Amino acid sequence: MKASKTAMGVFAALMVVGATGCKNPEIKQTRGRTVKANIAEFDPNADYVLDLDKYGSERPDDYAVQMAFNQAFEPMDACVMRAKKDMGLKDSAILKGDIEVAVQLDPHKGKAAAVNATLPKRYAKNESLKDCLRNAVGEVEFPKYDGPPTVAEFSCELDAGYDVEEDW
Repeated sequence: MKASKTAMGVFAALMVVGATGCKNPEIKQTRGRTVKANIAEFDPNADYVLDLDKYGSERPDDYAVQMAFNQAFEPMDACVMRAKKDMGLKDSAILKGDIEVAVQLDPHKGKAAAVNATLPKRYAKNESLKDCLRNAVGEVEFPKYDGPPTVAEFSCELDAGYDVEEDW
């Protein structure tokens, strides 16, 4: 128990040093990425060794996975709004294009083990936006199932906008 407390203290100290060690008091603005992903990415082409003794044969329900992914829309919208602000755009501006998201599901935890996101070409180098979107999807509670890890793929508009037309 002592070793783990010591390790946690060292880790906390490293976190504080890492957070403050890069600041330059002469620079009055932040530079670089403002959001770092808390969730891993994965190689969709990597070989995966499947331990048949560890997992059952169940597959996740497609509809339940889609409904779970829909929980990420609001946090993803917040990422888009932050990106607009960072780019100096008005809130009413629309970031055009689709985002492709691949989620490696952890069947026992009901969470994403890893999330990949592919932004439209125009925004592909915006790592802050990409990481924010990956974090938003990584926080979603996906359904648990008794089967091997699987990848769920989604595609949606990066910025759906808020144009609502009503017929009266």
